[in-house]
Amino acid sequence: MYPTQWGLTKSPFPSGIDLQLFYEGFNQREALARLRYLTSHPSRCGLMLGNAGFGKSHLLQLFAKECRLHGKAVALVDLLGLSTHEFLWQLGIQLEAAVHIENQPPRLFRQLTDRFQELSFERQRIVLLLDNVDQVGPDLRTLLLRLAQNETTRATGLTLVFSANASHSAQLGERLLDLVDLRIDLEAWDELDTIGYLQLALVAVGLEQPLFNDEGISELHRISGGVPRKINRLAEHSLLVSSQMIDSQAPDSSMPDSRLMIGAKAVQAADELLSLPCTG
Repeated sequence: MYPTQWGLTKSPFPSGIDLQLFYEGFNQREALARLRYLTSHPSRCGLMLGNAGFGKSHLLQLFAKECRLHGKAVALVDLLGLSTHEFLWQLGIQLEAAVHIENQPPRLFRQLTDRFQELSFERQRIVLLLDNVDQVGPDLRTLLLRLAQNETTRATGLTLVFSANASHSAQLGERLLDLVDLRIDLEAWDELDTIGYLQLALVAVGLEQPLFNDEGISELHRISGGVPRKINRLAEHSLLVSSQMIDSQAPDSSMPDSRLMIGAKAVQAADELLSLPCTG
């Protein structure tokens, strides 16, 4: 397998979110700057939009960590599939409110607003980062509107940041969209960003030399469309495919370094592998 050929002890391209592996390209820097502006000014509500795989959840997790380091009271909640009760419960737990699981939503809401007032009295900025807002049902959407427009919560300087798939933004409804003070758009990476991410990922696992040749990088970027999640997944599978190619050509692994680099052919084979339909 590839650790033998390249001296790797773990994958440079892990699945899931790794806060230690965050590539800050121009678009990411701009998004973080807008988030920082939002939480340091009277603006009330921000909306982060980006297509699937653009890194919205990753960016929110990174920003939540940053806010906590700066002493802000932060709650990060994935809204996908949540009921109003589950949402209020999660908010209360993260903000250390006096909530109880058996309490009904109206009481949970009062306990939560009481906690907002306590934090405001302590001069702590309150930041709610709410992921996948385009996936909520009508009851939770109504609750979010109430949370944003409630006089008590407005007086505490609460900042709300929603994230949604750009192609589903209409599902938020006009009333929620009208609350947005600042919009944050995530875009696909250009080829330089792809190169930067690959370098960052390899250095993070202790590998200083490149693994992909120029043709391999260009093909990886072309096939992925610059979507960060697709780049990561395709790079991982390209590594595995290239390892198998090397093993079949030179079982003793006595190959020059240039032959160990991943090229366009391995990337194309990895893409075909990822495109195969599941059976069984």
